[in-house]
Amino acid sequence: MSTQKITEIIQKLTDHKNVVITERGDVAIASALCAVETGTVIIPEEGGWISYQKLPQKLGLNSITVKCDHAKIDLEDLKEKSKSTHAILYQNPGGYFAEQPMQEIYEICKKNDCIVIMDVSGGIGTDLCEGRYADIMVASFRTWKLVDADVGGFISSNIFDLSKVDTLTDETSLHKILTAFHKLQKRIIMLEKMREKVIADLIEYDIVHPNDLGFVVVVNFYNDEEKQTIIKYCTNNELEYTVCPRYIRVNEDAISIELKRIKTVV
Repeated sequence: MSTQKITEIIQKLTDHKNVVITERGDVAIASALCAVETGTVIIPEEGGWISYQKLPQKLGLNSITVKCDHAKIDLEDLKEKSKSTHAILYQNPGGYFAEQPMQEIYEICKKNDCIVIMDVSGGIGTDLCEGRYADIMVASFRTWKLVDADVGGFISSNIFDLSKVDTLTDETSLHKILTAFHKLQKRIIMLEKMREKVIADLIEYDIVHPNDLGFVVVVNFYNDEEKQTIIKYCTNNELEYTVCPRYIRVNEDAISIELKRIKTVV
């Protein structure tokens, strides 16, 4: 029963008819890459997920990076690299803070017969989860994701057969996922309001993509004084943070304020 309800929710959010609930997000990513079969996968040079750098090689695929502007994919570089590659795997929003030009990415890749795999772990339930612009969608439902269930993920498509993908069947885990979906919109609203407040508080600093939809706030720093001031703000407001450079955010000096680690109040 839970499987059917979750599947119907994901179908509605992605506009994809083929949906499989997986044990982990990495299982969904690996299953999506299996559709590539052979060749080279494009991944972003920053703002991706750790597995993007590891899974292609484990599956016998090559990978190359596409240039990014603070985790946002460079379309000119994509135009060139998609001519000789077979798929792109990217996250929307990039690094949980950079809205990707998903329509343009899709159109460029389709001209070059390049499969588009969009990771919507940080976009599901928002306008960034747009199935028209992805051949395959994947996401994780584990800790600190938008669907914060501590377990599971999904893969979806309108054109690929997903019947051989391993399906999560544990009813306890499925119940956690269904409960997390019921909280999703409330969680998104809460995190959006928190992001607006943090950006307003730190307006004098160099905030990356402040007008984009996102669930972390990335703030560049240019000296140790700025770094320590931003860290002090996080500490005083009980906000968790990480220090960049980090592949999953940006490859430059910055503080990423990890709003998505805040739990939704029931």
